[in-house]
Amino acid sequence: MPNARIARAAAASLAVVALAAGCSSSRSGASPSTAGLGGGQNLTPPSVRLFQAACSGWLKVTNAGTVTDPAIDEASGIAASRANPGEWWVHNDSGDSARFFLIDGSAKVRATVEVDGATAHDWEDIAVGAPYRAPTGGSVYLADIGDNGAMKPNGTTRPDIQVYRVTEPVVPKGAAPTTLHVTAEKFTFTYPDGGHDAETLMVDPATNDLLIVTKNWSLLGRSTIYRAPADLKPGSTTVLQKVGDVKVPRATLVTGGDISTDGSVIALRSYTAVRLYKRTAGQSVAAALGSKPCTGPRPREKQGEAIGFALDGASYATISEGTDPVLHLTRR
Repeated sequence: MPNARIARAAAASLAVVALAAGCSSSRSGASPSTAGLGGGQNLTPPSVRLFQAACSGWLKVTNAGTVTDPAIDEASGIAASRANPGEWWVHNDSGDSARFFLIDGSAKVRATVEVDGATAHDWEDIAVGAPYRAPTGGSVYLADIGDNGAMKPNGTTRPDIQVYRVTEPVVPKGAAPTTLHVTAEKFTFTYPDGGHDAETLMVDPATNDLLIVTKNWSLLGRSTIYRAPADLKPGSTTVLQKVGDVKVPRATLVTGGDISTDGSVIALRSYTAVRLYKRTAGQSVAAALGSKPCTGPRPREKQGEAIGFALDGASYATISEGTDPVLHLTRR
């Protein structure tokens, strides 16, 4: 996102095993697995312990490494890889081609992934969900959902937005940095109430539904949540369903989000804060975002827009736009 927009703004554990059954269901109305969300278990999932530590003020931000590859100069989204455990998918904001990158736990680039059949108008977030084509790994969702026109009163907004889905590639450990190609499945969406700027895409682990949270430039302290059901046909156009609002402090812009792999904690971030929301058994994402959040420590980032939970839910990663961004990990 251009710096000018900042000026406007200033104005795999037990829970993961339990999730497997929940992810196999593609029914948009399915309820989260009780076991995956902490119900019926004596052990507290790592993601819930992370949330509890945030509430107690015990979380700490660590510097995992610096991305020195000049190709990553406007990181806007980050998500944990399922096919390459301990590593992260990252992509740039508008201005780059249709590609994303795999970085390891020390922020070194291991692969550049070119997305055939996709365009990059304004990619704003990335998420990983259950596999659709491969038996293991995951599906990567790339959110072309940014809309600069929605920033301005009476601005011209996009008539539709796109989300691309690709099969998560495996990059062998120890391999030299490489370039890979994947083929995209395209999903087109429209809003039921006109265009919106958005920078947050999440995949519900319990249902595989897609959730988009808007970036509300009115700065009145409210962002809207929209849902798209799972198992849409590639190439289809779908009207998103408005499922609720999330209250945030006034003058706050939501710039990224993620749901822990076990489905029990949701993270939303802005330029200045990270908010974690506890999700109980049977709760929808929208309902969970209506609960009182706990705030994590603020990472020192020039223009932080990206956040993603680690696979085990015990930490989350953040990264900023700009050259030589630092990969930050926040944990207990």
